[in-house]
Amino acid sequence: MIAMLVFILPGLYPHLSENTVSSVLRVFSNARPIVIQNERESAAIMNEALSDNLNTPWFMTLCAGDTVQPMAKKEIERWLQTCADGSAGFILTSATKTDQPIALHKRPVPNFHTPRGPLLWRTSIVMNGQTPGFSSTDQLPFQKYVLIDKQVQLTSHYEWKEVDSDGILYHHRAAPPWMKEAEEWNAISPLLHAPSRVQTINEKQIPPIVTIALCTFNDGEYLPWVIRSVLSQTITDWELIIVDDHSSDDTPSILAGLPIDKRINKVRLHQNLGKAHALNLALHMASGAWFLELDADDWLSPDILEVLLHEANREPNVGVLYANHFEWVERLNKQLLYQGVRTGPSRLSAERLLVEAMAVAPRMFNISVIKQLGGWNTSVPFEGRLYEDIEMLSKVSSFHPVYIPKTLYHRRIRSSSMTHRHLNHYEKWKNSMSDILK
Repeated sequence: MIAMLVFILPGLYPHLSENTVSSVLRVFSNARPIVIQNERESAAIMNEALSDNLNTPWFMTLCAGDTVQPMAKKEIERWLQTCADGSAGFILTSATKTDQPIALHKRPVPNFHTPRGPLLWRTSIVMNGQTPGFSSTDQLPFQKYVLIDKQVQLTSHYEWKEVDSDGILYHHRAAPPWMKEAEEWNAISPLLHAPSRVQTINEKQIPPIVTIALCTFNDGEYLPWVIRSVLSQTITDWELIIVDDHSSDDTPSILAGLPIDKRINKVRLHQNLGKAHALNLALHMASGAWFLELDADDWLSPDILEVLLHEANREPNVGVLYANHFEWVERLNKQLLYQGVRTGPSRLSAERLLVEAMAVAPRMFNISVIKQLGGWNTSVPFEGRLYEDIEMLSKVSSFHPVYIPKTLYHRRIRSSSMTHRHLNHYEKWKNSMSDILK
Protein backbone atom coordinates (compact mmCIF):
# COMPACT_ATOMS: atom_id res chain seq x y z
CA MET A 1 0.00 0.00 0.00
CA ILE A 2 1.39 3.40 -0.98
CA ALA A 3 1.92 6.02 1.72
CA MET A 4 -0.69 8.74 1.66
CA LEU A 5 -1.92 11.74 3.55
CA VAL A 6 -5.10 11.18 5.52
CA PHE A 7 -6.94 14.34 6.56
CA ILE A 8 -9.25 14.02 9.56
CA LEU A 9 -11.81 16.84 9.34
CA PRO A 10 -13.55 17.86 12.57
CA GLY A 11 -17.14 17.17 11.49
CA LEU A 12 -19.70 17.43 14.27
CA TYR A 13 -17.60 15.71 16.92
CA PRO A 14 -13.93 16.76 16.69
CA HIS A 15 -13.13 15.14 20.05
CA LEU A 16 -13.37 11.75 18.28
CA SER A 17 -10.50 12.55 15.89
CA GLU A 18 -7.90 10.55 17.85
CA ASN A 19 -10.06 7.43 17.62
CA THR A 20 -10.06 7.84 13.85
CA VAL A 21 -6.29 8.39 13.74
CA SER A 22 -5.73 5.18 15.74
CA SER A 23 -7.90 3.15 13.38
CA VAL A 24 -6.05 4.57 10.34
CA LEU A 25 -2.61 3.70 11.73
CA ARG A 26 -3.69 0.19 12.75
CA VAL A 27 -4.51 -0.56 9.11
CA PHE A 28 -2.09 1.74 7.23
CA SER A 29 1.09 1.94 9.28
CA ASN A 30 2.78 4.20 6.70
CA ALA A 31 -0.12 6.68 6.47
CA ARG A 32 0.35 10.31 7.58
CA PRO A 33 -2.78 11.42 9.41
CA ILE A 34 -3.34 15.19 9.74
CA VAL A 35 -5.99 16.20 12.27
CA ILE A 36 -7.91 19.41 11.54
CA GLN A 37 -9.39 20.74 14.77
CA ASN A 38 -10.91 23.99 13.49
CA GLU A 39 -13.44 23.67 10.66
CA ARG A 40 -12.62 27.12 9.26
CA GLU A 41 -9.00 26.05 8.73
CA SER A 42 -9.86 22.94 6.69
CA ALA A 43 -8.95 24.27 3.24
CA ALA A 44 -5.85 26.14 4.43
CA ILE A 45 -4.41 23.09 6.22
CA MET A 46 -5.13 20.69 3.37
CA ASN A 47 -3.76 23.03 0.71
CA GLU A 48 -0.53 23.62 2.62
CA ALA A 49 0.05 19.92 3.25
CA LEU A 50 -0.75 18.96 -0.35
CA SER A 51 1.56 21.68 -1.71
CA ASP A 52 4.40 20.08 0.27
CA ASN A 53 3.49 16.57 -0.94
CA LEU A 54 2.67 16.95 -4.62
CA ASN A 55 4.48 13.69 -5.39
CA THR A 56 2.05 11.74 -3.23
CA PRO A 57 -0.41 10.31 -5.82
CA TRP A 58 -3.44 9.96 -3.54
CA PHE A 59 -4.85 11.32 -0.31
CA MET A 60 -7.82 10.40 1.85
CA THR A 61 -10.40 12.53 3.69
CA LEU A 62 -12.27 11.30 6.75
CA CYS A 63 -14.24 12.95 9.54
CA ALA A 64 -13.66 12.64 13.26
CA GLY A 65 -15.40 9.48 14.45
CA ASP A 66 -14.93 7.52 11.22
CA THR A 67 -13.35 4.10 11.58
CA VAL A 68 -11.02 2.20 9.24
CA GLN A 69 -11.34 -1.59 9.41
CA PRO A 70 -8.61 -4.09 8.39
CA MET A 71 -10.38 -5.07 5.15
CA ALA A 72 -10.04 -1.46 3.94
CA LYS A 73 -6.41 -2.08 2.95
CA LYS A 74 -7.24 -4.69 0.31
CA GLU A 75 -10.29 -2.73 -0.83
CA ILE A 76 -8.30 0.41 -1.53
CA GLU A 77 -5.45 -1.49 -3.20
CA ARG A 78 -8.02 -3.09 -5.52
CA TRP A 79 -9.63 0.26 -6.31
CA LEU A 80 -6.33 1.88 -7.19
CA GLN A 81 -5.28 -0.99 -9.45
CA THR A 82 -8.40 -0.56 -11.58
CA CYS A 83 -8.51 3.24 -11.53
CA ALA A 84 -8.65 5.00 -14.90
CA ASP A 85 -6.38 7.95 -15.63
CA GLY A 86 -9.37 10.27 -16.02
CA SER A 87 -10.73 9.50 -12.57
CA ALA A 88 -10.44 12.18 -9.87
CA GLY A 89 -11.03 9.66 -7.08
CA PHE A 90 -13.49 7.46 -5.24
CA ILE A 91 -16.81 8.12 -3.55
CA LEU A 92 -18.50 5.65 -1.25
CA THR A 93 -22.00 4.89 -2.54
CA SER A 94 -23.33 4.88 1.01
CA ALA A 95 -22.28 8.53 1.29
CA THR A 96 -23.77 9.71 -1.98
CA LYS A 97 -27.41 8.92 -1.30
CA THR A 98 -27.97 12.28 0.39
CA ASP A 99 -25.99 14.35 -2.12
CA GLN A 100 -29.13 15.82 -3.68
CA PRO A 101 -31.02 18.55 -1.79
CA ILE A 102 -34.36 17.69 -0.27
CA ALA A 103 -37.28 19.55 -1.83
CA LEU A 104 -37.76 22.74 0.14
CA HIS A 105 -41.47 22.20 0.63
CA LYS A 106 -40.93 18.86 2.36
CA ARG A 107 -40.18 18.35 6.01
CA PRO A 108 -36.56 17.31 6.67
CA VAL A 109 -36.15 13.58 7.05
CA PRO A 110 -35.10 12.55 10.60
CA ASN A 111 -32.01 10.66 9.43
CA PHE A 112 -30.63 13.37 7.14
CA HIS A 113 -26.82 13.58 7.07
CA THR A 114 -24.81 16.32 5.42
CA PRO A 115 -23.20 14.97 2.22
CA ARG A 116 -19.62 13.90 2.81
CA GLY A 117 -17.82 14.23 -0.50
CA PRO A 118 -15.20 11.84 -1.90
CA LEU A 119 -13.09 9.47 0.19
CA LEU A 120 -9.98 9.15 -2.01
CA TRP A 121 -8.61 11.97 -4.16
CA ARG A 122 -5.97 12.10 -6.89
CA THR A 123 -3.52 14.77 -5.73
CA SER A 124 -2.43 15.99 -9.17
CA ILE A 125 -6.03 16.69 -10.25
CA VAL A 126 -6.97 18.51 -7.04
CA MET A 127 -3.87 20.71 -7.08
CA ASN A 128 -3.97 21.70 -10.75
CA GLY A 129 -6.44 23.47 -13.01
CA GLN A 130 -7.95 26.95 -12.90
CA THR A 131 -8.73 26.74 -9.17
CA PRO A 132 -6.05 24.52 -7.58
CA GLY A 133 -6.65 23.20 -4.10
CA PHE A 134 -9.69 23.59 -1.88
CA SER A 135 -11.71 26.81 -1.52
CA SER A 136 -10.62 28.97 1.40
CA THR A 137 -13.00 30.67 3.85
CA ASP A 138 -13.35 33.87 1.80
CA GLN A 139 -14.36 31.84 -1.25
CA LEU A 140 -16.46 29.38 0.80
CA PRO A 141 -17.59 30.56 4.25
CA PHE A 142 -19.24 27.17 4.80
CA GLN A 143 -16.09 25.07 5.21
CA LYS A 144 -18.16 22.06 6.28
CA TYR A 145 -18.94 21.71 2.55
CA VAL A 146 -15.35 22.14 1.35
CA LEU A 147 -15.14 18.58 0.01
CA ILE A 148 -18.48 18.78 -1.81
CA ASP A 149 -17.45 22.13 -3.29
CA LYS A 150 -14.27 20.64 -4.79
CA GLN A 151 -16.10 17.52 -5.96
CA VAL A 152 -18.56 19.67 -7.92
CA GLN A 153 -15.72 21.75 -9.42
CA LEU A 154 -13.96 18.64 -10.71
CA THR A 155 -17.06 16.81 -11.92
CA SER A 156 -17.29 18.91 -15.09
CA HIS A 157 -13.88 17.63 -16.27
CA TYR A 158 -13.25 14.34 -14.46
CA GLU A 159 -14.99 11.15 -13.45
CA TRP A 160 -15.62 9.85 -9.95
CA LYS A 161 -15.66 6.13 -9.25
CA GLU A 162 -18.43 5.05 -6.92
CA VAL A 163 -17.51 2.08 -4.73
CA ASP A 164 -18.92 0.05 -1.86
CA SER A 165 -16.83 -0.53 1.22
CA ASP A 166 -16.94 -2.75 4.27
CA GLY A 167 -13.68 -1.33 5.54
CA ILE A 168 -14.54 2.37 5.86
CA LEU A 169 -17.24 3.07 8.42
CA TYR A 170 -18.56 6.62 8.39
CA HIS A 171 -19.63 8.04 11.73
CA HIS A 172 -23.29 9.05 11.37
CA ARG A 173 -24.60 10.65 14.51
CA ALA A 174 -27.49 13.07 14.22
CA ALA A 175 -26.62 16.76 14.44
CA PRO A 176 -28.17 18.77 17.30
CA PRO A 177 -31.60 20.11 16.27
CA TRP A 178 -30.48 23.74 16.65
CA MET A 179 -28.10 23.28 13.71
CA LYS A 180 -31.03 22.73 11.29
CA GLU A 181 -28.71 20.60 9.19
CA ALA A 182 -31.18 19.63 6.44
CA GLU A 183 -32.56 23.16 6.07
CA GLU A 184 -29.05 24.59 5.85
CA TRP A 185 -28.07 22.13 3.14
CA ASN A 186 -31.21 22.92 1.14
CA ALA A 187 -30.38 26.62 1.32
CA ILE A 188 -26.69 26.30 0.35
CA SER A 189 -26.58 23.40 -2.12
CA PRO A 190 -28.02 25.29 -5.14
CA LEU A 191 -25.10 27.72 -5.10
CA LEU A 192 -22.54 24.98 -4.47
CA HIS A 193 -23.80 23.12 -7.52
CA ALA A 194 -24.22 26.18 -9.77
CA PRO A 195 -21.48 26.64 -12.38
CA SER A 196 -19.60 29.91 -12.50
CA ARG A 197 -20.48 31.61 -15.80
CA VAL A 198 -17.58 34.00 -16.38
CA GLN A 199 -17.71 35.92 -19.66
CA THR A 200 -14.38 36.62 -21.30
CA ILE A 201 -13.56 39.71 -23.36
CA ASN A 202 -13.77 37.59 -26.52
CA GLU A 203 -17.44 36.71 -26.03
CA LYS A 204 -20.23 38.69 -27.65
CA GLN A 205 -21.41 41.61 -25.52
CA ILE A 206 -25.06 41.30 -24.42
CA PRO A 207 -26.73 44.52 -23.22
CA PRO A 208 -27.57 44.12 -19.53
CA ILE A 209 -31.18 43.95 -18.40
CA VAL A 210 -30.31 44.16 -14.71
CA THR A 211 -27.74 46.35 -13.00
CA ILE A 212 -26.57 44.78 -9.73
CA ALA A 213 -25.22 47.42 -7.35
CA LEU A 214 -22.77 46.13 -4.74
CA CYS A 215 -21.64 48.92 -2.40
CA THR A 216 -18.93 47.94 0.05
CA PHE A 217 -17.01 49.51 2.90
CA ASN A 218 -14.36 47.44 4.73
CA ASP A 219 -16.09 44.18 3.83
CA GLY A 220 -13.31 42.76 1.68
CA GLU A 221 -13.39 39.32 3.29
CA TYR A 222 -16.97 38.78 2.09
CA LEU A 223 -16.51 39.84 -1.53
CA PRO A 224 -15.33 36.57 -3.18
CA TRP A 225 -18.39 34.69 -1.92
CA VAL A 226 -20.96 37.32 -2.87
CA ILE A 227 -19.41 37.79 -6.31
CA ARG A 228 -19.43 34.04 -6.81
CA SER A 229 -23.21 34.19 -6.31
CA VAL A 230 -23.46 36.80 -9.08
CA LEU A 231 -21.30 34.82 -11.50
CA SER A 232 -23.48 31.75 -10.86
CA GLN A 233 -26.71 33.35 -12.10
CA THR A 234 -28.80 31.26 -14.49
CA ILE A 235 -29.16 34.24 -16.84
CA THR A 236 -26.15 36.17 -18.10
CA ASP A 237 -27.43 39.58 -19.26
CA TRP A 238 -26.51 41.51 -16.12
CA GLU A 239 -23.87 44.00 -15.12
CA LEU A 240 -22.28 44.28 -11.69
CA ILE A 241 -21.19 47.70 -10.46
CA ILE A 242 -18.99 47.48 -7.37
CA VAL A 243 -18.61 50.76 -5.51
CA ASP A 244 -15.80 50.74 -2.94
CA ASP A 245 -16.74 53.49 -0.48
CA HIS A 246 -13.09 54.25 0.32
CA SER A 247 -12.40 51.06 2.26
CA SER A 248 -9.32 50.95 4.49
CA ASP A 249 -9.05 47.14 4.55
CA ASP A 250 -7.75 44.88 1.76
CA THR A 251 -10.79 45.47 -0.47
CA PRO A 252 -8.74 47.00 -3.36
CA SER A 253 -6.40 44.00 -3.58
CA ILE A 254 -9.30 41.54 -3.33
CA LEU A 255 -11.17 43.32 -6.13
CA ALA A 256 -8.02 43.32 -8.22
CA GLY A 257 -7.88 39.54 -7.94
CA LEU A 258 -11.43 38.96 -9.19
CA PRO A 259 -12.07 36.88 -12.31
CA ILE A 260 -11.83 39.07 -15.41
CA ASP A 261 -15.41 39.50 -16.61
CA LYS A 262 -16.47 42.33 -18.90
CA ARG A 263 -19.78 42.67 -17.04
CA ILE A 264 -18.05 43.71 -13.80
CA ASN A 265 -17.27 47.40 -13.30
CA LYS A 266 -15.33 48.63 -10.25
CA VAL A 267 -15.07 52.16 -8.93
CA ARG A 268 -13.45 53.50 -5.76
CA LEU A 269 -14.59 56.68 -4.02
CA HIS A 270 -11.85 59.10 -2.89
CA GLN A 271 -13.51 59.52 0.49
CA ASN A 272 -16.08 57.64 2.53
CA LEU A 273 -19.47 59.13 1.67
CA GLY A 274 -21.93 56.49 2.83
CA LYS A 275 -24.31 53.99 1.30
CA ALA A 276 -26.74 56.46 -0.32
CA HIS A 277 -23.93 58.30 -2.16
CA ALA A 278 -22.49 54.97 -3.34
CA LEU A 279 -25.89 53.80 -4.60
CA ASN A 280 -26.44 57.05 -6.47
CA LEU A 281 -23.09 56.62 -8.22
CA ALA A 282 -24.07 53.09 -9.23
CA LEU A 283 -27.42 54.42 -10.43
CA HIS A 284 -25.65 57.05 -12.55
CA MET A 285 -23.42 54.36 -14.11
CA ALA A 286 -26.22 51.81 -14.61
CA SER A 287 -27.24 50.75 -18.10
CA GLY A 288 -29.85 48.12 -17.16
CA ALA A 289 -33.61 48.62 -16.97
CA TRP A 290 -33.69 47.16 -13.47
CA PHE A 291 -31.56 47.91 -10.40
CA LEU A 292 -30.91 45.16 -7.83
CA GLU A 293 -29.29 46.07 -4.51
CA LEU A 294 -26.79 43.60 -3.08
CA ASP A 295 -25.02 44.08 0.24
CA ALA A 296 -21.39 42.97 0.37
CA ASP A 297 -21.94 40.50 3.20
CA ASP A 298 -25.07 38.95 1.65
CA TRP A 299 -25.39 36.74 -1.42
CA LEU A 300 -27.86 35.75 -4.16
CA SER A 301 -29.61 32.51 -4.97
CA PRO A 302 -28.56 31.35 -8.47
CA ASP A 303 -32.04 31.85 -9.98
CA ILE A 304 -32.93 35.22 -8.46
CA LEU A 305 -32.55 37.25 -11.66
CA GLU A 306 -34.42 34.68 -13.71
CA VAL A 307 -37.37 34.67 -11.27
CA LEU A 308 -37.51 38.44 -10.78
CA LEU A 309 -37.34 39.21 -14.49
CA HIS A 310 -40.02 36.62 -15.26
CA GLU A 311 -42.37 38.39 -12.86
CA ALA A 312 -41.34 41.83 -14.16
CA ASN A 313 -42.37 40.78 -17.68
CA ARG A 314 -45.78 39.62 -16.42
CA GLU A 315 -46.59 42.77 -14.45
CA PRO A 316 -46.62 46.12 -16.31
CA ASN A 317 -45.56 49.38 -14.66
CA VAL A 318 -43.81 47.75 -11.70
CA GLY A 319 -41.88 50.08 -9.42
CA VAL A 320 -40.15 47.43 -7.29
CA LEU A 321 -40.14 43.65 -6.99
CA TYR A 322 -39.29 42.00 -3.69
CA ALA A 323 -39.37 38.49 -2.22
CA ASN A 324 -38.37 36.34 0.77
CA HIS A 325 -34.85 35.73 2.06
CA PHE A 326 -32.86 33.23 4.07
CA GLU A 327 -31.45 34.69 7.27
CA TRP A 328 -28.03 33.76 8.65
CA VAL A 329 -26.50 34.93 11.92
CA GLU A 330 -22.73 35.32 11.96
CA ARG A 331 -21.19 34.33 15.29
CA LEU A 332 -18.04 35.93 16.66
CA ASN A 333 -15.99 33.01 15.27
CA LYS A 334 -17.50 33.75 11.80
CA GLN A 335 -19.61 30.60 11.83
CA LEU A 336 -22.92 31.13 10.02
CA LEU A 337 -26.03 29.75 11.69
CA TYR A 338 -29.17 29.18 9.64
CA GLN A 339 -32.14 31.05 11.12
CA GLY A 340 -34.85 30.25 8.61
CA VAL A 341 -36.81 32.03 5.90
CA ARG A 342 -37.96 35.60 6.46
CA THR A 343 -41.13 36.33 4.52
CA GLY A 344 -41.58 39.66 2.80
CA PRO A 345 -44.73 41.69 3.50
CA SER A 346 -47.62 40.84 1.20
CA ARG A 347 -48.40 44.56 0.99
CA LEU A 348 -45.77 47.30 0.98
CA SER A 349 -46.58 50.68 2.53
CA ALA A 350 -44.48 53.56 3.81
CA GLU A 351 -46.30 53.56 7.15
CA ARG A 352 -45.65 49.89 7.83
CA LEU A 353 -42.03 50.11 6.72
CA LEU A 354 -41.33 52.97 9.11
CA VAL A 355 -43.19 51.51 12.09
CA GLU A 356 -41.77 47.99 11.84
CA ALA A 357 -38.32 48.89 10.41
CA MET A 358 -38.61 45.67 8.45
CA ALA A 359 -35.80 44.24 6.38
CA VAL A 360 -37.04 43.67 2.83
CA ALA A 361 -34.68 41.65 0.66
CA PRO A 362 -34.23 41.18 -2.18
CA ARG A 363 -35.43 44.41 -3.78
CA MET A 364 -35.14 45.13 -7.49
CA PHE A 365 -36.21 48.61 -8.62
CA ASN A 366 -37.43 49.92 -11.94
CA ILE A 367 -34.59 52.28 -12.83
CA SER A 368 -36.90 54.82 -14.46
CA VAL A 369 -38.86 55.08 -11.21
CA ILE A 370 -35.91 55.64 -8.88
CA LYS A 371 -34.42 58.16 -11.31
CA GLN A 372 -37.77 59.93 -11.35
CA LEU A 373 -37.57 60.05 -7.53
CA GLY A 374 -34.07 61.52 -7.68
CA GLY A 375 -32.25 58.47 -6.37
CA TRP A 376 -31.32 58.02 -2.73
CA ASN A 377 -31.74 60.99 -0.41
CA THR A 378 -28.46 62.23 1.08
CA SER A 379 -30.07 65.16 2.90
CA VAL A 380 -31.91 63.10 5.52
CA PRO A 381 -30.40 62.55 8.99
CA PHE A 382 -27.09 60.63 8.82
CA GLU A 383 -26.76 61.59 5.12
CA GLY A 384 -28.06 58.28 3.86
CA ARG A 385 -25.52 56.20 5.76
CA LEU A 386 -28.31 54.49 7.71
CA TYR A 387 -31.75 53.10 6.79
CA GLU A 388 -31.41 54.10 3.13
CA ASP A 389 -33.23 50.89 2.19
CA ILE A 390 -36.34 51.79 4.16
CA GLU A 391 -36.25 55.35 2.82
CA MET A 392 -36.22 54.22 -0.83
CA LEU A 393 -38.80 51.47 -0.33
CA SER A 394 -41.10 53.95 1.42
CA LYS A 395 -41.02 56.23 -1.61
CA VAL A 396 -41.34 53.45 -4.19
CA SER A 397 -44.16 51.73 -2.30
CA SER A 398 -46.67 53.91 -4.18
CA PHE A 399 -45.33 52.76 -7.59
CA HIS A 400 -46.96 49.31 -7.89
CA PRO A 401 -44.75 47.08 -5.71
CA VAL A 402 -44.92 43.36 -6.51
CA TYR A 403 -44.26 40.66 -3.93
CA ILE A 404 -42.93 37.28 -5.09
CA PRO A 405 -43.48 34.50 -2.51
CA LYS A 406 -40.16 32.77 -3.21
CA THR A 407 -36.91 32.72 -1.27
CA LEU A 408 -34.24 34.25 -3.50
CA TYR A 409 -31.70 36.04 -1.31
CA HIS A 410 -29.39 35.31 1.62
CA ARG A 411 -29.07 37.97 4.32
CA ARG A 412 -26.26 37.88 6.87
CA ILE A 413 -26.87 39.37 10.33
CA ARG A 414 -23.72 40.45 12.16
CA SER A 415 -23.15 42.60 15.19
CA SER A 416 -20.45 44.67 13.45
CA SER A 417 -22.69 45.88 10.61
CA MET A 418 -23.44 49.59 10.26
CA THR A 419 -27.13 49.12 11.07
CA HIS A 420 -26.57 47.02 14.20
CA ARG A 421 -23.98 49.46 15.55
CA HIS A 422 -26.47 52.35 15.32
CA LEU A 423 -29.79 50.82 16.35
CA ASN A 424 -30.38 53.62 18.86
CA HIS A 425 -30.54 56.20 16.03
CA TYR A 426 -33.63 54.78 14.37
CA GLU A 427 -36.27 56.79 16.27
CA LYS A 428 -34.64 60.08 15.33
CA TRP A 429 -34.37 59.03 11.69
CA LYS A 430 -37.95 57.68 11.60
CA ASN A 431 -39.43 60.88 12.93
CA SER A 432 -37.60 62.95 10.36
CA MET A 433 -38.62 60.60 7.55
CA SER A 434 -42.27 60.73 8.64
CA ASP A 435 -42.22 64.51 8.23
CA ILE A 436 -40.50 64.27 4.82
CA LEU A 437 -42.94 61.66 3.48
CA LYS A 438 -45.94 63.69 4.68
